Amino acid sequence: MTAMTMPRPGQCKWTEGDSGNYSFPCTNKAENGSYCAHHRTIVYETPEQRKSRSAQTKFVPFSRRMAA
Repeated sequence: MTAMTMPRPGQCKWTEGDSGNYSFPCTNKAENGSYCAHHRTIVYETPEQRKSRSAQTKFVPFSRRMAA
């Protein structure tokens, strides 16, 4: 595991990763809290908003290719 680099003061604290191996990929400015405007809308969404968003971005499996 590599050393984790913490975000700078005022930087968005959005994390990605798992099992304790996290990174802070967002370098946007965090205003009014810990997250930038984009990530704040994800973190603080209601269950209804989350369901709506997941319905809009449903995974569509790759269909089998047809031979030419």
